[in-house]
Amino acid sequence: MPSSHFPAPADQPGLPPTGSPAADPGHCTDAWAPAHLGALTEHLPADLVDEALEATGTRERRIRKLPSRVVVYFVLALALFPHLGYRNVFTKLRLHTTGAAKTTESALTQARRRIGVAPLRRLFEMLRGPAPTTTREGSFFGKYRICAIDGTVLTLPDTPQILTKYTKQRGNHGGTGYPQARVLALVASGTRSIIDAVFGPTGIGETTYTPALLLSMAPGMLVLADRNFASAKLLHQIGEAGAHFLVRVKNRRNLPVHRPLADGSYLSILAGVPVRVLDATVTLHTKAGDHRETYRLVTSLTNPAEGTALELMELYHQRWEIETTFREIKSTLLQGRVLRSRSVLLVEQEIYALLVVQQLLRTVMSEATNAVPDLDPDRASYTVALTMARDLLILGPARPATGERPGWRALAGRIGEEVLERLLPARRLRTSSRTVKRAISKFQARASKPHTPTFPATLTVEIVDPAPGLPNGIAA
Repeated sequence: MPSSHFPAPADQPGLPPTGSPAADPGHCTDAWAPAHLGALTEHLPADLVDEALEATGTRERRIRKLPSRVVVYFVLALALFPHLGYRNVFTKLRLHTTGAAKTTESALTQARRRIGVAPLRRLFEMLRGPAPTTTREGSFFGKYRICAIDGTVLTLPDTPQILTKYTKQRGNHGGTGYPQARVLALVASGTRSIIDAVFGPTGIGETTYTPALLLSMAPGMLVLADRNFASAKLLHQIGEAGAHFLVRVKNRRNLPVHRPLADGSYLSILAGVPVRVLDATVTLHTKAGDHRETYRLVTSLTNPAEGTALELMELYHQRWEIETTFREIKSTLLQGRVLRSRSVLLVEQEIYALLVVQQLLRTVMSEATNAVPDLDPDRASYTVALTMARDLLILGPARPATGERPGWRALAGRIGEEVLERLLPARRLRTSSRTVKRAISKFQARASKPHTPTFPATLTVEIVDPAPGLPNGIAA
């Protein structure tokens, strides 16, 4: 039975003594041999996993065929291989050894239930945060770290047990066929690393989940958000946390002109919050024609010296980096699949595992680009990193770099080395129609909105001066 009181790891029954060969997660002839995540083990060593197990009282007290440390790594490996069954994934973890015990799907499921959600949640809390970066481009705006907040949904198995907490959403086209979980995340835009995240039933809205992320907002952050987060209460709370915000609001929201500023913006009050209002016409030029839209943003950066209206309007495009993060998890990592777990306990464990794996991959990618001066983290390929992490898993834990890999190769690690060898070209602005796609289906999701090719694009931003005599600054 799990307990919050354990003897020291060296004296704990069922665990190898400190300093013994079996205590090494790379040792290949004992029950702990599958306790690794391949090259990612460098960023998630056994000591860290044991610390999470110890802190949550889920470390075993007697010798087991599947030690808790092994089970944690197995759950993370399931996130890396969503298309494979339990035994196939566990086999990959033990391919580098001949001594690890075989097991059954039933035993692995029981082991997952035994450790529960707590150690995976604890690991995420240990690993979350902005990945270190040496490149300010895309990561900082002046002295402020660029962050974005938004939500997405993950699709869950349609089982009676899951439906007790996670329900199906209603909709104009019959609603969802599966229950879903809402995930709200705060992401560092430059490295797409997860600063914090919370999840729960879709019956609770994004703005209701947002207060759970306020503790992770701090001075030195500039939080970008869409119109859904333009609540006066939320903006008050973000400001009280010490962070600044840049949020889109509805064009016709009543924001009286208190004082026009030289850059075309003006000072106003949003439900008692002093803000600066930016109005602009954004035109997207492609060979298919031009698309023009009016944007209105509000920011707590009331001094134009910290960012002109044009600079802030151009910066707002960085909010889409969080959408790329969600796409990486749902389309690239999960490949559009429904989560595999069939109970509330295991679903929540699986979601934390996905967040941990995403954070590990993004940390590895950031460290790789840090090895090359002035290299934009956007040039690192998530697909390359993920493919290498999967391929290297069968080799067992990564070994320390040797003299055979000098310079940036040693700094980047094996995954990072491949990322740097296969960098993406510099990003170009492109646009396509916004349609729902299914990563593993050959059929269109909506026949009324067929998929169209993407087009190279250029962007023109024109700041609109507040019109005199109108309370909201928008010409009639």
